[in-house]
Amino acid sequence: MRAFPSCILWSDHRSEPLLNQLSSAQVELFRTELVDDGSILTMRDGRKARLIRRSLNHYHVIAVSVDPDHLKSKKTMEAAADLMLAAANTIDSAMKRAEDRTQRLIHNLKSLTAKIGQEIFYIAQQQLMLNSPRDMVKYVAKEIKDNPEDTAKGLIEILKHQAAQKAEYSAFEKLTGKVVIGQTELHDIHRVLMNVFYLFFGEFIKKKVKAEVDRTRLQALIDYESIHVCIYYIVENASKYARPGSSLNVTTAEDGGYILIRFSMESLVILTGEVDKIFDEGFSGSKAIESHLSGAGIGLYLARAMAQMNNGNLTVVPGRLTLGGDYARNTFILALPR
Repeated sequence: MRAFPSCILWSDHRSEPLLNQLSSAQVELFRTELVDDGSILTMRDGRKARLIRRSLNHYHVIAVSVDPDHLKSKKTMEAAADLMLAAANTIDSAMKRAEDRTQRLIHNLKSLTAKIGQEIFYIAQQQLMLNSPRDMVKYVAKEIKDNPEDTAKGLIEILKHQAAQKAEYSAFEKLTGKVVIGQTELHDIHRVLMNVFYLFFGEFIKKKVKAEVDRTRLQALIDYESIHVCIYYIVENASKYARPGSSLNVTTAEDGGYILIRFSMESLVILTGEVDKIFDEGFSGSKAIESHLSGAGIGLYLARAMAQMNNGNLTVVPGRLTLGGDYARNTFILALPR
């Protein structure tokens, strides 16, 4: 069987190579021996080898092989190098996607950490805490005693931000394959829902949105952590896009081998051409952009991804635009196996 050449594959637009199977010394030596595209016979570790350099647009590859077929035929070696160049754009795109996800994770975690700090300093002023470190505990205790309601609100917000951090971590680990879904178990649907909803009731109260989650004893066969993340992003989406003064109703029903959880809400209208796109990574709906409410376009993408990892799915049944408004009665349906 013919051995595949060892190579380095790089792009003019990146500081690091897309793929590198050579040592730094080898790369430097081979680039010196073969400055431009072409092929030469050289020596590698005391053995005769063929060295080839090929380019395609802004991608380049240098490959080396001691395989007898490559030594005899330059075209055979060129075909192997061209195969690597053909894959360059795919590798580049995959790396960029992974880098974007990592940057987004870091940005979101920094933002959430800052929000947690802000909530703490709403309860107790940072400067007063720093002015007298020895009396810090007494000072904070007095602020909590004098402002119990504000403190309670702050703690709930901190819990929500921490849940968001956990959701970011969990989604990132599962999407990148660092953590896979383990054994699924039966979980009480109402409990899973309420473990998320209690974090957002403050948001719904501010918007005067009446959020109701019907009680149910139905259970779904799921990985708890990933479905918690899924529901977190669905509810976050609802809290963000629901019409102020409207209602959000969550109902659960059996349908064959699935449990269907319906999130029915009056939220920003979903245009006909956007029904499937709203679940695409990085997509924001037109009305969300017009209303200056669009984010990274990642929440519903992650929600559907987590559902599908559990052999379920997330879909939407869009409603009709209300007369003279930007809202419609939309229903998101989360299907989970029983």
